[in-house]
Amino acid sequence: MPVLIRGNEPGQFQMYWLRLAAGGIALFIFLINTMTPLRDAFAVLYVLVVLLIANTCGLRTIIITGCACIVLTFVSFLIKHFGEPFNGAYLRLAVSITAIGVATMLSVRDRRTRDALSEQVRMLAFTHDTVIVRDAEDTIIGWNDGATKLYGWRSDEAIGSKGAVLLHGRNISSRATEELQATGQWSGEITRKRRDGQWIVLDARWIARLDSSGRACGVIEFGADLTEQKQATAERERSEQQYSAIFQAVGFAIYEVDCSIINILAHDATGLSVDTLQKRLEQLSDKPYIRDANHAGAELAGQPTPRDMAGKSISALFIDQKVWIDILCSIVRGKIDYTVETTFTGPEGRQVDVVLRVTRPTADIGFRRILVMALDVTERNDVQMKLRAAHAELAHADRITTLGQLAVSIAHEVNQPLSAITTFANSGQRWLSRTPPNISEALACFDQIAANSSRAAEVITRVRALTTKETSFHTELDLGDLAKEVTLLLRQESAGKQVEIRTYYDPATSLVSGDRIQLQQIIMNVMMNAIQAMSAITDRARILEIHIKPALFPKTGALMSFQDTGPGFNSSTEADLFEPFVTTKAQGMGMGLSICREIACMHGGAIEAANHLPYGAVVTVTLPLPATSNDRPNDAIRS
Repeated sequence: MPVLIRGNEPGQFQMYWLRLAAGGIALFIFLINTMTPLRDAFAVLYVLVVLLIANTCGLRTIIITGCACIVLTFVSFLIKHFGEPFNGAYLRLAVSITAIGVATMLSVRDRRTRDALSEQVRMLAFTHDTVIVRDAEDTIIGWNDGATKLYGWRSDEAIGSKGAVLLHGRNISSRATEELQATGQWSGEITRKRRDGQWIVLDARWIARLDSSGRACGVIEFGADLTEQKQATAERERSEQQYSAIFQAVGFAIYEVDCSIINILAHDATGLSVDTLQKRLEQLSDKPYIRDANHAGAELAGQPTPRDMAGKSISALFIDQKVWIDILCSIVRGKIDYTVETTFTGPEGRQVDVVLRVTRPTADIGFRRILVMALDVTERNDVQMKLRAAHAELAHADRITTLGQLAVSIAHEVNQPLSAITTFANSGQRWLSRTPPNISEALACFDQIAANSSRAAEVITRVRALTTKETSFHTELDLGDLAKEVTLLLRQESAGKQVEIRTYYDPATSLVSGDRIQLQQIIMNVMMNAIQAMSAITDRARILEIHIKPALFPKTGALMSFQDTGPGFNSSTEADLFEPFVTTKAQGMGMGLSICREIACMHGGAIEAANHLPYGAVVTVTLPLPATSNDRPNDAIRS
């Protein structure tokens, strides 16, 4: 075992002979002092026995040995001088006993001191810190296990070497030496070199060694390795600088919020009802304050610098305080992340639409901080509103364009009842001009006139509905009825292209929820595309089949499929059929199917298109079921 300070403790074998010698000397002194006419002062030699025992035994043995020597001195005195009057023998007895007692006490104190030093040496030898003892010439005379583990040299290799040569000390200034000489100690950081060549940083403390005269005779050095701590500190500082740089440079607002005030609620949250928890949070909602913010956060809140945000309540940014209460409630109940779109109070009091992402770091204890990230989506929302308005305009334009193509069919639909009205009016006049007038026949003609007027009015009503920009209202509709209405409008177009339209549906399973005009627009666009696509077909019948049935997945609506016998979709445009301005028609705008998809999505449905084998195409529209009587609102739902 490496030894810090080499002592002179005897070994086990040597201790045995020393104890045996001490016993023999004690017996010899007793015999000489008792059996010979020598003076009693010879008993002082018992001090030798005490000193021999002091080097080999513990405190108890030393005390017993001293007492035994005093007893032997009394026994010798009684044997030689029992009954004698007081004389010089008594004085010699007192001197001998005093000498033995003093020697015993000094030995006891020395033993205690050496035991304490041995314990300290043992503790220092096994401490994790380095303990190096150097003499006045910088020669290493002590080296513990901590020094061996840190530097790599064993004690037998280090002891006897010069400290400056072995350890290549750096950062040791003359001021350290001066302070050591002046105060007897010094502490600071020094750099040393290990056996493997690695430089390490130590937190060192020097204490001057003193000789018996009180003069400095060397240095005891205690050292703790700071290399890993320095590296960890540097890494932490680098990480903090990187975090700070990212924190400030990121393009959206970030607020670091101190929520420690609600820590007590986090412990009681599991035992509180939602209403009670929300009421308590309402009382504390203004307490969480902003610890730090980035430049984007300060700009969003209308503050000059992030420093101006520190200490302000985060709740002051929320226009709707209920949103902030809901966030706190979720975080307190253990939710790590919370995302919501809300409105902030921006510069000059204007409203700013933001998407909030509130995160509680997993390592956070006691709600010391949460991160509130806010993305300004005001411009995005404005663009979306304008985009929806543009879509509405395009849908309207598409309806007008479609109706323009149907002008001939519409004229035909209207001309038929008008021609019938003219014919029956003339007939009625003739029946009334007869003598006598045929009233019954005239009345029959008038009935036909009224019926054909109603028919013409229905055609006009359907056309006006498709061309009017009205607010969208969702009601319960029958897809079969809608398909019939559009088929009537397209009757002239389909007859001109020699297209047969077949419709298959069950009224019990064809109900959906939606806007009549918009759904008619989907049906009309898809049917017009199919009719026009089949106009060039000559080798097979031109048939458009419309099937309406319950949707298989999800089982929440009706499915309407349009299957034609045309050429199908071009493979180059099939994947982009529903994108704006993608068309297979020479004169088409490419907005019909895009608008159909927009309308279907607004209704919570979907639209798909694919080629059908061996020929033709299939367009499938899925729409939601109507609301139940319990869920249906009293007023129409605005789309």
